[in-house]
Amino acid sequence: MTRLLESDIDVIERQLQTYEELFIRQTGHTMEAIARKAAGISGKVKRRKAGVVPVTSGLGVISGFSRTVGAILHHCQVETLVTEETDVAGLQQAYLSGCGMAFLADDKVCAAFGIGQKAHSDNGEATGRGYAAALVEAMKTRGIDPAGEAILIIGAGPVGQAAAGYIAEQKASPVICDLDVDKAARLAAGLEDAVFLSAPAPLREYRYLIDASTSPDLIKEEDVTEETIVAAPGMPCGATEEAGRKATVIHNPLELGIITMYFDCMKQLEE
Repeated sequence: MTRLLESDIDVIERQLQTYEELFIRQTGHTMEAIARKAAGISGKVKRRKAGVVPVTSGLGVISGFSRTVGAILHHCQVETLVTEETDVAGLQQAYLSGCGMAFLADDKVCAAFGIGQKAHSDNGEATGRGYAAALVEAMKTRGIDPAGEAILIIGAGPVGQAAAGYIAEQKASPVICDLDVDKAARLAAGLEDAVFLSAPAPLREYRYLIDASTSPDLIKEEDVTEETIVAAPGMPCGATEEAGRKATVIHNPLELGIITMYFDCMKQLEE
């Protein structure tokens, strides 16, 4: 995962509802509804209490991170405990407090785990599926059937892999681009109707894009039109402000990935 900075997350908690309203306008759904689609949940599930455990390894705790994750989960009516203890002691506190899952993040991994039952969700995979689902639903709100549509996926890492898998499940055509052409080719080979491109991709030729890279300002104003939809899960955002004023750019630093992780684990716990 990309290690978030305090400046990336310090406004999330107070702007959650405002961002939710923008997300609904862009996709026609709440973040929870999109996360459920990404996780494959169609009916009711029993919500489990979630523990958020600060981790001090590596570069240490990101100020405000655990509180922000807790606020995101609470936004979805999830009973949430941000533990006072850290690391193993924090995980024990979550267990003793009756939490059904725990969220933890260090310099390399952000993941959710079942407590007492086997369940696991990685932020990279959840984020990729969540943003792919958001893009698909945004297309549908415009009356566009994603089946057969070419969707450019920039980046063949964990986020791009998960996004490409979801896009293929929707019978759309993933077009995968990565600086590592061999990686892009391997990903495309395992998916139906997928192709790969050598980087850089001709961005303006595609109306629907998922930027699963970590390159800032990759998608510029001249690369988009008013009809372009960009799902941009990367940090920093891969689309410039000018591109965002012209095209629909779906982007948030943490929210959709965390919510998708929760419902991904919920589905596994129900099973």
